[in-house]
Amino acid sequence: MPNGELVGKAFEIVMSLAIAFSVGAIVLVILGYNPIEVYAILFKYGYGNVKYLMNKSTPLIMTGLAFAIPSIAGVFNIGGESQLYVGAFTALMTAYYTNNPLLALIVGALAGACLGWFIGALRVYRGINEVITAIMVNWVFFYVITYLIAGVFYNPQRPHESIPVPENARIKPIGDLSVIFSIAVIVALAYYYLLYYTDLGYRLRVSGLSPSSARYAGFDPSKAVLTSMLLGGAAAGLGGALLVLGITYNIDDMLSAVYGLGFTGIGIGLLGRNHPIGIIFSALFLSGLIIGGQWVELKTGAPPELADTLMGVIVIALAIPYVYRMIFRKLAEGRQ
Repeated sequence: MPNGELVGKAFEIVMSLAIAFSVGAIVLVILGYNPIEVYAILFKYGYGNVKYLMNKSTPLIMTGLAFAIPSIAGVFNIGGESQLYVGAFTALMTAYYTNNPLLALIVGALAGACLGWFIGALRVYRGINEVITAIMVNWVFFYVITYLIAGVFYNPQRPHESIPVPENARIKPIGDLSVIFSIAVIVALAYYYLLYYTDLGYRLRVSGLSPSSARYAGFDPSKAVLTSMLLGGAAAGLGGALLVLGITYNIDDMLSAVYGLGFTGIGIGLLGRNHPIGIIFSALFLSGLIIGGQWVELKTGAPPELADTLMGVIVIALAIPYVYRMIFRKLAEGRQ
């Protein structure tokens, strides 16, 4: 990415955050809360425990990548939610029956990749919009896995939980080093290299910027769609696997630990401007807001929706310039 473009995007992010926090402060004043006190609690407790922050951000880095990689290739992947579910579930089953965490991570990533490819294939071979497909697939896998956890693979001693990850298959921190966060960072760096230093990444970016130009250059945009969804799904699936093997060690029958992480990944991707390294920092930032928001509720009695509202405002403020650019690009393509 050219330095000028990088500086421009950084400025855009800073301005969007400034607008978002200003709007959030107005909302707080209207609701009768002191914005300075709320923001002080939010940042103090949200970013005070670095180890917890890194663990919390790990699956979000992966779902951010699950949205960003297809987005670069021109695909809107909101299926990171279901891809995370299947990654978490298949990794749990693999770990339980094999006691092998490495194999569990691989299986989880492959499961997410297959589901991502399936959504992409329906768009390429049947012309079905990937957003509609992903919405349906998300709900189908939510209820299928809920049934499997509650009715088949439950823990007899704790029926509201699945069978646990065996002790020797769990990925635990080494001292203060979060191993799962380190894995997520390595994967993000690998995706960065793939996107910006390989022929495959070049094809994905050209296809996403202008499918007609990609065809003129001899690239097949359909292959870019399938490849990007495969890579995005693998990231989400691996995120689910890391979550189960490194944090929760099981899945509850309401899927509360995994629900919503795929959707939050959309905000992570937008905040990080779909750049793999930017996504690492945006995941840390939003994770801090989530953690801090819970403390705001405890310390001030503010409703939990307050933190959600603040995050929503931030995501909208960050998405607006992105949407403008996308619309102008489409209009420019239409004139060609």
